Amino acid sequence: MTAFRGRVALVTGGAGSVGAHIVRSLAEAGATVVLNCFHSYDAAKALAAELGGGVRVIRASVARQEQVRRMFDEVASTYGRLDLLVNNAAAGTFVGWDELTEEHLDQAYETNVKGALWCARAARSLLARSDAGCVVNVSSVGAAYAPASYLPVGLSKAALEALTRYLAAEFAGDGIRVNTASAGLLDNPVGRSFPGFESMSANTVAATPMGRLATPADLANLVMLLASPGAGWVTGQTVVADGGMSLQRRALSPDPPPPAKAAPKPGTAQSVDPVDPKAQDVDPIAVVGMGLAVPGASDPDTFWQLLTQGADLFVDVPPDRWPIASFHNDDPRAPDKTYQRRSGFITGFTPHPRLAAEHPDDGLDFTTLWLRHSVHQALEGVARRDGDRYTACFGYTPDGSQHLQEALVNQELGGPAVLPHGDATRSEPFPHRIGANAIDGLLPAGTPLLMVDTACSSSLYAIDLGLRDLLAGRAEIAVCGGAFALAPGGSVLFSKLYGLSRSGEVRALDRSADGVLFSDGAGVVVLKRLSRALADGDTVHGLVAGVGLSADGKGKAIYAPSSAGQELAVARALDKSGIGAAEVDWVIAHATGTPAGDEAEFLSLRAAYAGTDPVQVTSNKSLIGHTGWAAGVVSLIHALLGLRHGVIPAQHRFSAAPDSFALESSNLRIPTRPVSWPPRPDGPRTVAVSGFGFGGTNAHLLVQEYRPGRPAKAGYGVRNGEPMVIVGWSAHVPGAEDNEQVAEWARGRHILPGSFGDGYPSPPFARLRLPASTIRATDRTQLMIIECMQRLEPRIRDFCGRHSRTTGVVVGHTGPTRNAVLYAVRAHLDELDRLAGPRARELRERVTALIAQPDEDSFPGEMPNVIAARLCGYFDLRGLNIAVDGGRASLADAFDMAGRYLDFGDVDVALVAGSNGNSLRSWAEVLGGGPIGEGSFLFAVTRKSLALAEGLPVLAEVSVEAVAEERLPERRLEATA
Repeated sequence: MTAFRGRVALVTGGAGSVGAHIVRSLAEAGATVVLNCFHSYDAAKALAAELGGGVRVIRASVARQEQVRRMFDEVASTYGRLDLLVNNAAAGTFVGWDELTEEHLDQAYETNVKGALWCARAARSLLARSDAGCVVNVSSVGAAYAPASYLPVGLSKAALEALTRYLAAEFAGDGIRVNTASAGLLDNPVGRSFPGFESMSANTVAATPMGRLATPADLANLVMLLASPGAGWVTGQTVVADGGMSLQRRALSPDPPPPAKAAPKPGTAQSVDPVDPKAQDVDPIAVVGMGLAVPGASDPDTFWQLLTQGADLFVDVPPDRWPIASFHNDDPRAPDKTYQRRSGFITGFTPHPRLAAEHPDDGLDFTTLWLRHSVHQALEGVARRDGDRYTACFGYTPDGSQHLQEALVNQELGGPAVLPHGDATRSEPFPHRIGANAIDGLLPAGTPLLMVDTACSSSLYAIDLGLRDLLAGRAEIAVCGGAFALAPGGSVLFSKLYGLSRSGEVRALDRSADGVLFSDGAGVVVLKRLSRALADGDTVHGLVAGVGLSADGKGKAIYAPSSAGQELAVARALDKSGIGAAEVDWVIAHATGTPAGDEAEFLSLRAAYAGTDPVQVTSNKSLIGHTGWAAGVVSLIHALLGLRHGVIPAQHRFSAAPDSFALESSNLRIPTRPVSWPPRPDGPRTVAVSGFGFGGTNAHLLVQEYRPGRPAKAGYGVRNGEPMVIVGWSAHVPGAEDNEQVAEWARGRHILPGSFGDGYPSPPFARLRLPASTIRATDRTQLMIIECMQRLEPRIRDFCGRHSRTTGVVVGHTGPTRNAVLYAVRAHLDELDRLAGPRARELRERVTALIAQPDEDSFPGEMPNVIAARLCGYFDLRGLNIAVDGGRASLADAFDMAGRYLDFGDVDVALVAGSNGNSLRSWAEVLGGGPIGEGSFLFAVTRKSLALAEGLPVLAEVSVEAVAEERLPERRLEATA
């Protein structure tokens, strides 16, 4: 449309679904477009970057006159005139008649009517300078009809249409035309947020002679028509594109023919539109199924009984798990021993009936059994359709499998298996196999699977990854959760931090707290988009409103909790979701019962949720213990049960808070009795769930109740759709001094050793500023990745430093680290002496020579997730840090995961690594034999536009696609230079 070439147009609300189509149409027609936005700034910038220099973004709220004046002053100084104003910005919510408040009316009127008036008035003098000045107001179906729960928006849009007539009469003397463009029900995210959209859509299509819903492109085309010279004699009118719905053909015909199934017209095909992250109540993520197994409960209903009635669930190690005498000593200083006999064990487990009918092998890994049970339970009653695509994401660690630990010890012993749970051929205790076996036959073959390790926040990260697949349209159903099983080696290592409770009880948030006790556990939730869940008739347990993630960055020690890092995760969750701190009624804290950890967390919550309204704070770990990599999903189920029953259970084993909490001067409350939690008159009930992992990997999830007619807020970030590019790389492999030698080896010009040997060469202090004692207790993979970062080009390191708050680290690593295996063997030596005699004594000499007795640095030093966390801590990166275990596909999974966070703007830079430092014979044998090489490879990855803006080299564009192999999801990387 050449008539727009050279014209200057301003579009308010230009980054939303309809606004983006209008901006795109004008830009493609040759206009210079000023894109106004307020909340959706990131989406606006992404759209402007895509469309090029003809689009400029100005951030301003149209509901505030001073910001409107500033915006139009900027337009005047830059362009000197304005040819077209499109008042498209809108606000409002869906609310039932009985729930309508003055606030709802004011919110809609301020933006939809006053905002349009302020903008038109401010634009008048600029439009008068044009030879074709024009205003187009954008209305909606609610102005002429009365959709359910739409009264605030409908009234304000009707007022907007009336305002159009007044403006047309007022502005005519300046030669300025003013009209309104409206449409029928739109098939877009806002339209889909109507309560009961599926049935409403069917009714609308049936009543529309054209046989389909309106699209954002239809409405954008109408705006273009009214703004064009072809409508030069039209002013003061409201033009409606409703496909003939207003003809009432069906209502006035006794026997109407079925509507024609017309295909969308060319140019109306829908793509994924940028959506305002502050207003994504359009189609939030719903939890439609849940299942769990924890100490004392094999299902959510029994778990609720525990939460409300209490129980004593901490017990001595059951004899069928391991003989406690071989691993215990009352003296905390005793080498290779734990001073605590008690933990939270799953005993009296009742499998789901379908699982029981499968007659699982007695040798099956515990976590596979509990996770599969939870998947069966969570899927029960969830509607599923032919052709549905699924995604599965679980939090897991190789350190959370007793079967894997015993299999490795048996292999190190070098003879017939002596530990009863150590037959790896039966249990298949590898993280990627745990997940695959848990979903085998329950989800379609080839379902993408990610096994996530961020320590105690892992299952919250798994939920976040699952909802991203739903938002991106890669899946219709996400199955997410986590699992963890106690093993003696972990208890021994954690005791060297003196973090285990000496009393044999967990007293989270209490002044008498003396430490944590870990527990067995598994939990799963099933997620869908809300519109799909309602159309399927699923039970909506709650809505995930947003997730905030962060890394602690630099701190005192890798295992020291950081209030600042936790506050960052909370702030990101609130910011993304658009939920105010005052809207949160309850926080299910991570609170493990360690005095330092509970204090750091409570102080971060005090800062984040300061206000006048009470906020209840509880932790379920005083009841069931710390279920490790399943803790986050267990707490989410805790929250959903509280929403269902309208009660916040009392804090178990609580008498008084520590003085450092300063509870009396805070609005935070720790309930000593159940708190009634009825519906709020001003909005949905909201509960937050925290998960903070070792190494400073933090997650804060907000969940709201679903109330028909009042959708919860939700925000997940805005997809940018940009290519992911590699801008730098480095490697650290045995025998290569720098990247060039690695490149020569990769070209086949050199042969390098496969291992660093029994002793990893400690770097000089000038290169690695860590205490010698810490280095001795730290697995080589954690040291190797720091060396990789040192070997990156200085400009790439500087690039990461400038974006430190939005740089994340994702590491692909499979199985246990070398140190984890050696520490596990040390913990089992006394038991092996009893069972294996002379062979055990030989093993003792070899292993104690390879690794010293554990100390406070040993537990974090051997954890796979701390590989990524170590890089964040050393270089003060605060985006996020994650390890992923996909077996042979671990590095490809890491690229896949990094792409998801770059795509939604959570990080600007992702440091993606593949690392292995475990070439021990036992690990190779458990995997099936054959040598295993050591080495770390690090890739700096970012969005293409950012790389070009920063002047960085684009070494390759990377895409990741899933292919099926042996019924497991594998990944193939395709790099195009």
